[in-house]
Amino acid sequence: MMKFRNIEKRWDCLVLMVVFCLSCLHAYPNLTDKTVTFKNAKVVFKENKLLVSTGRIERTWFWTGKGLQTISIKNQQSGREYAKKESKYQCDWDLPGAITDTTRAELIDFVLTENDDEGFSTKHIQVITTIKYPDARLEVEHIVWVYPDAPGLRTQLRIKALEGFSTKGLPDKEGKRMDCGHWIAVPSARAEYLPLNFTVENARRYWGYYNNPGSRHDPSREMLEEKVVSGYPVFITEDNNWASGLSVEYNDGEDGICVVKESPKCVNQQAHNTGSYYSGPDGLGVTGWGLTPDEITSDRFRECWATWTIVWTKGNDGLQMALKQFDRVRYPAFPKRDLFILSNTWGPANPGGAQFTEEDFLMKEIPALANLGIDVMQIDDGWQKGGGSSDARDFSPKYKNGWRDIKAVADKYGLRFGLWVTAQLSTTEEMNRNLDELGFISWKADFDHLANRNDYEARIKKYRDVLKHSWMNTQFTLCPEYDDPRYGWYYCKEYGSIYFQNLQESLPAHLTMVPYQVLRQYWLMTRYFNSNKLQVMLQNPKRTNPERSDGPQHSHSYCFAMGVPFIPCFFQSAQYLDPGGQEELKNFITLYKKHREAIFNCYTFPIGDKPDNQSWSGFQMVDEQNINGYMLIFRELHNKETQKRIHLKFLANKTVMVTNLESGKVSQHKVVGDGDIVFSNDNPATYLFLKYSVKNKN
Repeated sequence: MMKFRNIEKRWDCLVLMVVFCLSCLHAYPNLTDKTVTFKNAKVVFKENKLLVSTGRIERTWFWTGKGLQTISIKNQQSGREYAKKESKYQCDWDLPGAITDTTRAELIDFVLTENDDEGFSTKHIQVITTIKYPDARLEVEHIVWVYPDAPGLRTQLRIKALEGFSTKGLPDKEGKRMDCGHWIAVPSARAEYLPLNFTVENARRYWGYYNNPGSRHDPSREMLEEKVVSGYPVFITEDNNWASGLSVEYNDGEDGICVVKESPKCVNQQAHNTGSYYSGPDGLGVTGWGLTPDEITSDRFRECWATWTIVWTKGNDGLQMALKQFDRVRYPAFPKRDLFILSNTWGPANPGGAQFTEEDFLMKEIPALANLGIDVMQIDDGWQKGGGSSDARDFSPKYKNGWRDIKAVADKYGLRFGLWVTAQLSTTEEMNRNLDELGFISWKADFDHLANRNDYEARIKKYRDVLKHSWMNTQFTLCPEYDDPRYGWYYCKEYGSIYFQNLQESLPAHLTMVPYQVLRQYWLMTRYFNSNKLQVMLQNPKRTNPERSDGPQHSHSYCFAMGVPFIPCFFQSAQYLDPGGQEELKNFITLYKKHREAIFNCYTFPIGDKPDNQSWSGFQMVDEQNINGYMLIFRELHNKETQKRIHLKFLANKTVMVTNLESGKVSQHKVVGDGDIVFSNDNPATYLFLKYSVKNKN
């Protein structure tokens, strides 16, 4: 009898051991090892480790049974390892109250595919890891986009509810707690985690751009907010809720790793649950799912805000370049679709512009625009049948014969169309119908308000459906005007470009165009933003009110040249130019169009001093191979220097041939020091439009 009981006990122990082993196998499934390569990109899943490589950055995760834990991030070109610190967490993400370090996870699936997001992004390897949290009643998809030769990676979470999921007690935004009279930030759901070491010498560079650029209309209201925080070790966690990007910089700022939140966050507009950065003893946490608990549904996975992780070298210039390179593979720009000179009928408004949508005005404007070399005439608010401003609807042409007569004249002069719509009230069917009639349309999507996940999903579906309906024959310019939650600067750019600063010639008074203030904002935008995704407004300087602007003291070509690195929007009327202005602009535009595709494909950087109406300032446009490029150098109105030494990017110790595109003069320069050339210009309020090529390419 005793022997039989011992056998029973042993059998019970054996059953418990088998159950334990089976549960371990479920937590650590023996999925088939997988390896996928695409060009220089590579993904390997082996022995519970996920390694992804673009050829420039390598990142490794370990499956812990609680989720995926980052254990390594390397710059493959420099060999530097950035994730040396042992991870505090068992999983890179969390949802306080539901998913924690003690929450059991099951690895359900692991899928590798080549993907291009239906043509809206550059081709890459997509990694989808599906994870189930039985106790939390949630499923998570962890997505990685691995672009060949890119300096960064894109990660994203998608979330789905299982039966029994409860939102009770779950955070929907950043919190705070009172401690001895001080408010302390309490993180919301974590979307990304990097086990960075903040005990070694480092600095943290935070940056972001403001929403509502039209209200940033004087020199005290710059578009860019940038703050460098030094001091180490970081004993008390830094929390930052306004920055879109954070660069952690080592080796006196010569190299580092940066993260960017792909979200509508702006410095002055948090938008929908965009979270914060937390830098401290525990490493770097990125919070803000962009999905509140009550938006987690059981019928589908819903997207959270994505995060970019980018490595870089060569100081701040190298940071800017790496960021712009990754931004461009994430959001490709297509010359066929996105490159044009646009006019917009609201430009000469005083302050209203609907009167410039009348058929008689348009019939005169079309040949005048074509004579200058403008490609697209965008008809702003007033062309539609139903209402105006934010209440506009019924987006059908109000003209007696619809589009027939206006299109016939536009076709005669080789002009394409753009149209203004309200982002919320326009319908896919209306836009497709106008597209079918006009053949090409650049849409200005205005008066948006994006309060929740439903709003973002509805708007994105609309943009995608319209673009798919007439692929490469349409694009959207998304408008960030007014202090509403909209799109930000690192989100939704796959559909076209971002509209910038609705400035005027005279009224309203606070929006009067002042050349140096315009140049100042453009200069700041090119620091951490790709210029070929920004549509800038170019006003008529001779029609600006001289009591509020020194615009009349500047030439037409000077003001147009400020927009050359961007997508130029001729925010004025061709009919209102005098003969001299018409001839000047026609000559400049003819010259610009010979080089614009090459400029469009370059990366633009600010050079010289920050514009203040008494400096030398400008832009350098660098090609992908860093062999050829362009420069626009402005000597401002109150500057007293006929010569200026200007630091250039990526040209130290090179010999370059420089051609003045307007005069044809060619000169050779040895770039001295860490990248300086001395430029000459005898006249203030003028510019140099230059092309350069590297002579000693090695």
